[in-house]
Amino acid sequence: MKRRNILFGYQYQDGVITLHPQEDTVIKHIFNQYMSGHSLLEIADQLNADNVKYQPGVTGWNKSRIMRLIEDKRYTGNGGFPAIIDEETHQALLQIKSEKNTQSNTNRSAEIFHIDVPVICPACGHEMNRRHDNRFQKCQQRWVCTNADCRTVIHKPDEELLHDITILLNRVIVNPEMIQIPATPDTAPSAQVRKMENEIGRQMDSLDRDKTALQKMMFECVSLKYADIDSAPHIDQRLKAELANAGPLSNFSMAIFKRAVKEIHLEKDGTVSIKLINGQMVRKDDEHGTSDGNAQESGTQNPRQSEYS
Repeated sequence: MKRRNILFGYQYQDGVITLHPQEDTVIKHIFNQYMSGHSLLEIADQLNADNVKYQPGVTGWNKSRIMRLIEDKRYTGNGGFPAIIDEETHQALLQIKSEKNTQSNTNRSAEIFHIDVPVICPACGHEMNRRHDNRFQKCQQRWVCTNADCRTVIHKPDEELLHDITILLNRVIVNPEMIQIPATPDTAPSAQVRKMENEIGRQMDSLDRDKTALQKMMFECVSLKYADIDSAPHIDQRLKAELANAGPLSNFSMAIFKRAVKEIHLEKDGTVSIKLINGQMVRKDDEHGTSDGNAQESGTQNPRQSEYS
């Protein structure tokens, strides 16, 4: 195979090393994907699927090739190469590589690996990824924002995160009245439903009505009425019943968590809040959970009313 005569991402122009416009974009994409938690194999497979050329006429991306690019210090401006990334980003890439190497013996059956709801960054609202490095003695786990312009880092041991979630769930379990059920408003049928009902009435009064067409119209009308039903009160009722029947938790329960929690929110000091599936937030110090960050008095409007109205 013909070898490249210059590092990927660059080209010679009149004997001077300059950025290769297309390859520069690919390099930045590779680094961003790796920073966001994608594996070397995932990145390589995607590049091959997109038919991205490593050199003219050659694709051939693999884990080793991607890793060599990640490790190459010349991308920071060394050796006469124009910088594509800064030194801080390069060090972050190497740190992620090191962390991945320390996780080869990680027990992937642990509960923390089965939490599949987003963990939200307090600074920018993007999703965060969990990082682990057993070389750190004080706290081996931390959460890193996937937003390249943010990169907020929050140190939070797994056992503390699960413990804090359990405490928050128990607050609602022992006080299910925290789940506020909105009153179901008396809503008039939509204009489309009224129009169809009128047409059904006319067909029923007709002597030469088409029974098959009339039956189809009736089914369509029922479907429209069903679509107009507000699902929020049902979700609230189901959540309230689930938690009321659970009983206080002595340990983290993945089953209850999956049925009740929509998002996890972390503060910069490691404080945990959870967003329930009905949109209510449950925080450490709030008397009542809300969806907008403000404490609510009992009996006030459920935040889901505005969300679904």
